[in-house]
Parts: sequence; structure tokens; C-alpha cells
Amino acid sequence: FLMCSLRQEMIPKMANVRYGAMLLLKTKVLLLWLLFGLQLNAQLGGSGAYSFLKLPPSARVEALGGTNVSIFDNDPAMAFEAPSLLNEAMHNQATVDFNSYFAGIGYGTVGYARSYAGIGNFFAGIQYVHYGTFTAANEQGEKTGTFSASDQAIYLGYSRPFFDSLLYLGGNFKAIFSQYESYASAGLALDLSATYQSKNKRTHTTLTFSHIGTMLDPYTSGTYESLPFEINLGFAHELEHLPLRLMVNATNLQRPDLSYVDPDNRFTIDPLTNDTTENRIGFGENFIRHFIIAAELMPFKKHVFLRVGYNFLRGGELSVEQAGGATGLSFGLGIRISHFTFSYSRANYHPAGSPNHFSLQVNMGALFGPKTQKPVDN
Repeated sequence: FLMCSLRQEMIPKMANVRYGAMLLLKTKVLLLWLLFGLQLNAQLGGSGAYSFLKLPPSARVEALGGTNVSIFDNDPAMAFEAPSLLNEAMHNQATVDFNSYFAGIGYGTVGYARSYAGIGNFFAGIQYVHYGTFTAANEQGEKTGTFSASDQAIYLGYSRPFFDSLLYLGGNFKAIFSQYESYASAGLALDLSATYQSKNKRTHTTLTFSHIGTMLDPYTSGTYESLPFEINLGFAHELEHLPLRLMVNATNLQRPDLSYVDPDNRFTIDPLTNDTTENRIGFGENFIRHFIIAAELMPFKKHVFLRVGYNFLRGGELSVEQAGGATGLSFGLGIRISHFTFSYSRANYHPAGSPNHFSLQVNMGALFGPKTQKPVDN
């Protein structure tokens, strides 16, 4: 909605094209932070740069609530979420993802994983967002052409097992590039994580420290913005006699208070008693907003995957009282055919609509390797 309004109304009326690009930058930050219910500060809009790094890297992650650092299997897209999830089962696996997002925005990821015995597990990936093409205008409102806006991040990841593969430690190095009309920025970031695997390999716990870094080249000279640093903790358990994986992820642990209060509407005055009440959420609601719960059912020998998740922060921040509904709920489907796994998901951000998210995972080793090689199951 914000991007459509910018495109249709505000661009032709802006004072000049540089102002338009800056307005686009602020709108981009506001859009991503509002739609994803991320860490909201005590001010209007969002804060920080490169918030696109927190977008779900695959349809599977989207279906499971938008953030998931607990799944330890052969899906290379999980390496975007936490580098310690990178493991030997991902060897020669590739992933391609695309999300047809709101207002003509498109984003996606491409990744590939490979393992070397005695050395470790490696990952390379690209994350991108393209916001579309916009109209440029001069001071008189005359159209002078068009400009575009986009974000990209290049990932290089590594992990290694310890203690008989009970513990995996990993890191992602990220080079970040952003371009909004004539405003460009570049930065570097690092993800660090650790994953514990039970001896029966059905239970996994992961702790991540994501987006540790800095701007190298800010959008405007001398104005350095912080990156969206985040601490997440994930837990997953696959039942022994039922093909069902249950997951709980605790997000934004670096920020205990996730409540947001509009500074222009901090208090409510009772019209009868004139009593003043501060507008804020209670401890219990604030606590629960840190959590995402999810489940993945894997019947038919793991060739069909049914996924569902609920993001309490998204549901609390983006729900509309009059509309009710299932804001915060997400769901999806995965189908494995031969060496290909197709995934689809929808997430309810707002009653106005839900984006369609598609992913494809390819077992490159089984597809192009010796005919005797079999695909590795999740």
C-alpha cells in the first residue's frame, strides 16, 4: 500500500528527484519493518539499514512463521537463517526462491552447499530485493525519466561439526549492496551460530547472532546507520513414531521489550472520568511476541510436506480489530519429485492480502552424479 501510494501520488509532486529517492528509502524501511513485525522502536516507522536481510529466505521458512533457526536437514536455504545448520546432508544441494511480494516488489534467494570430508561444509548464496521502477520528476513536477531501487547481499558460509557431530559451529560472511536512485550504500555483516544435535538426531537447538556488522559506505556522507542485529533461539523435535516435526523459535532476544507505542497517541483519556491511561501492552503479551510456533508433517516417506506456523509478533502488531482473521498465521506445502523439491507458502500479514512464495530445491549430486547415488532424505 505504501509503495503504491508513493508510485501513484507522491513522486510527481516531490520537489526534486533526490528528495524522491530519499523518500523512497524511508518508505522502504517503513514497509519492511511494518510488514514483518520486526523490532519496532519508540518512534514512528522503523530504524536501521538493510532490513531486507530479515526477509524469509524460502517458502518453507515463510510457511513456518517467517523465522526458523531450528531445522537441521538437507535444505540449503536454512543456511541463510543460521550457518550452523549447514551440514553434510546439504552436499551438492541447490536452492532457488522467489516471492511475488506486495506492490510489485520481488525478492528471492539463490544458494548452493558443498561438503568436504575433514574440512567442513561450505555455502554460497545471494539474497536480493527489487522494488520496481519509479517516475522521476523535477521541481516543477515535470517527469524527467525513471529510476529503480534494489538491495543485494552475497553470502559465504562455513560450518564444522564437533564432539562426534553433536555440536555444529558456523558463520556467514555477507557483503551488502543497496541502490536507491543516486543513493548507494555498501556494508559488511557476519552471522554466528551454534547448533546442538541429540544423539538420536531428532532434536536440534540453535542459537544465532545475526547481522553483526557495519556500513562501509553510507547513503549520505557521514550518516552511518546500524544494522538489524538480532539474537534468535530455535528448538525442533521430530517425533519417533509419527512423521511430525514440532518447532519453537524465540526471536529478538536482544530486545526484551517489543512493545510499540505511537508517540502521538501514548495516552487514552476516559471521556466520562477524564482518567488517563497509558497505551501499552502487558508483560504477558510482550513476552509471547518473542515466539513463533510451527509444525511440519511429513507423510508418504517424506515426499509430501504440510507446514503451518504462527508468528505472535506479526499477529500482535499487524492485526486489524475490525477484520479479525488470521494475521500472523502462515502455511505451506512441499512436494518432492525425484531430485526436485517444490515448496509453496502463504503468510497472512494483513487482511488486504497475502503474497505467494515459491521455492525449488535441487539435489545436484543425484541429478548429475553417478546413477547409483541416491538423494539424501531430510
